[in-house]
Amino acid sequence: MTENEFVIYCQSQLSGPFKDEDIVLMLTAWGQIKYSSGYNQALIDNGIENKEDTASAEGLQ
Repeated sequence: MTENEFVIYCQSQLSGPFKDEDIVLMLTAWGQIKYSSGYNQALIDNGIENKEDTASAEGLQ
């Protein structure tokens, strides 16, 4: 998802114009999405297993 697609998605969730709180929430969410994406990609690039995923998988067995 690109930044523009994210903005369009956020706009579709609102019934009126953006308020200041909406913009802050949107930027916070976008930052978290990009951080998580970069973190997970770094784990993959370095051959490191995500401990959170491992813990989830072990709990299912």
